[in-house]
Amino acid sequence: MKIKITAKNRLGLSKEILALLAESEIDVKKIEVQIGVMYLETEEIEKHIERQLATQIMQIQGVTWVEAIQLMPSYEQNLYLTSLLNAIGDPVFGINNKGMVIYQNDKAKETFQMADNKNIAALKDIFTESAWAAKIDTAASGSLPVNISTIAGSMLVEVRAVSQKNQKTIGAVLVFHKPENITTRSYVIDAADIQGFEALITDNGVMRDVIHRAEHMSQASVPLVIYGESGVGKKTIAQAIHYTSPRKNNLFSSLNCSSLKPLEIETELFGLAHPVSGKAGLLEISEGGTLYLQSIEEMTTECQSKLLKFIQNKQFKRVNGSKEKTADIKIIASCPLPLKQYVDNGQFNTDLFYALDITQLNIPPLRERKEDIEPLVAHFLLQLKNQGGKNFMGLSFEALNKVKSYFWPGNISQLKNILFKASMVAQDNTIEANDIEIDGHVHIESSLENRSLPQAVAEFEKHFLQHWYQKHPSTRKLAAQLGVSHTTIAQKLNRYKIV
Repeated sequence: MKIKITAKNRLGLSKEILALLAESEIDVKKIEVQIGVMYLETEEIEKHIERQLATQIMQIQGVTWVEAIQLMPSYEQNLYLTSLLNAIGDPVFGINNKGMVIYQNDKAKETFQMADNKNIAALKDIFTESAWAAKIDTAASGSLPVNISTIAGSMLVEVRAVSQKNQKTIGAVLVFHKPENITTRSYVIDAADIQGFEALITDNGVMRDVIHRAEHMSQASVPLVIYGESGVGKKTIAQAIHYTSPRKNNLFSSLNCSSLKPLEIETELFGLAHPVSGKAGLLEISEGGTLYLQSIEEMTTECQSKLLKFIQNKQFKRVNGSKEKTADIKIIASCPLPLKQYVDNGQFNTDLFYALDITQLNIPPLRERKEDIEPLVAHFLLQLKNQGGKNFMGLSFEALNKVKSYFWPGNISQLKNILFKASMVAQDNTIEANDIEIDGHVHIESSLENRSLPQAVAEFEKHFLQHWYQKHPSTRKLAAQLGVSHTTIAQKLNRYKIV
């Protein structure tokens, strides 16, 4: 029998309840007492006797209610805590201040087993390096994990002290992480806030056509290449495609090929085969999901060949590995220029180009969709407000003109950064033109004050070339655009120190 007795505080109440059970010759197995509540667990008794006892207990002065319960509070709490710790995908140990293991979750038992299949009994049995104690002390005194060698390989460990109310430490909790699991979490976090096409902001007809085309492509598993300048929103489109696809409940991960060394690209993509430092790559981690390869033109020719093989038969091997693995993943690649140019220059695998370029999207730069600037500004200002920033009414007329007249070589990413900077220096809830600092953007009218005619002409020419060089960052293209010789443009750019 397990019962919960609710009662008013009265001296001797517990004694009377226990005396009643003793008179009935019923053994009490466990008692838990809180203010106004008493929990009792007894030996098994017949139901009619249980009902009779409940009636008798209700007649004791001060008792207000008696009810049957399934679990004693301490056992119930322990059950939930154990379930919670077992739900954690990493090994967790609880140790006392003598280094003996008091608790270990299922993952710890699975990961760290002695040669005789016994569970770890002491903390020292986990590690394979002599300086383990110093490293554990370092982890315990700081907030960052430390890398340490264990019987299960190289791992990261976090340590949190367990203290009593008087601050006396009685033990610690250790959480171990495999480096590849930390990597996996970073990709999950990176893709945690992705949204569908309905969240994209545009008033531009060309961009609406791109989005409409992307929605259709989201239902197919064939590879896709997205073309567009830096900061134009290629990754956002890729995320929207994933979010709308049948793969939306699996992982969206991304790899920026321009920010990694050649070997790092391969190991991040295919994984590394090594008995100690081996790890899963994105092709394994992203099984069933979508993999976005940013700046794919930066990938080495060897890596391109391996990727081509994967696209053709869904098979791959870890770097230095011999075991063939398979994965079902949608590949979305991005490139600032048409991949065909890199193929023609001998920088990109022809077969990979044809394998990837089955479908493609071309994202227009922000300067070609100026009607999107105002709604994007409103969106970013609302983001600022929601992140605890100032509640901006908007941009002044002069500030908006300044933003609209700029070329935006960094596109939407640059616009967002400029607005966030402006929000930090703005004095009131309206962002003024002077709050917006844009490199290469100068008000020509003010810069020509108190200048001679030759000086004014030179100043105007300098700003004129600065503006057009952003659009055509090549002396030959700029010369052709402005109708002068390449030599003339080169001399003027050098004179004004624009390049």
